[in-house]
Amino acid sequence: MAVDFNPSVSFTSYKISDEAAKKAREKATAENNTQVLELLDQCSFEADNNAREEKKAGKFKRGIASIAKFFTATEEITKGTAKGAVYGTMTGVACLAAGWLFGALPKGFKKGGSLKEVFKNPMKNMGTPAKVIAGLATAGVAAYHIIRGKMQANQRNAFVDQKLNIK
Repeated sequence: MAVDFNPSVSFTSYKISDEAAKKAREKATAENNTQVLELLDQCSFEADNNAREEKKAGKFKRGIASIAKFFTATEEITKGTAKGAVYGTMTGVACLAAGWLFGALPKGFKKGGSLKEVFKNPMKNMGTPAKVIAGLATAGVAAYHIIRGKMQANQRNAFVDQKLNIK
């Protein structure tokens, strides 16, 4: 990245506070300094004009940006929610299957006639810890994808602001 000096940059559009301008105007009047008075008038006038022009130009840009940000944020959050639902469900089912395979099935083999019951009612034969772990894993994966979708939406909104040069 190269940085160089640009002599066309001007600081005349800098607006000083009203109190500071009043003090400077009083001091210049006391010293009969007409140059400072002219600069104060010019500085305030240019700053007011620039602010008005930016406000008019920025209103349309901000309107367009708000519409674009709404659609991009909605899209990203919806994608995150859908992914969270799908991957969360898959994680929950996998955890339940593992709990059934490594918890309920061995118990069914140990008890003589209850193997048929293990296959008929798998949720009844599964332990509470397996169900709780499956629920927590499902909620964790879903929350991860929803938060990731929100972060993606924020990133896309910042990109919209950058492209439209909104401050």
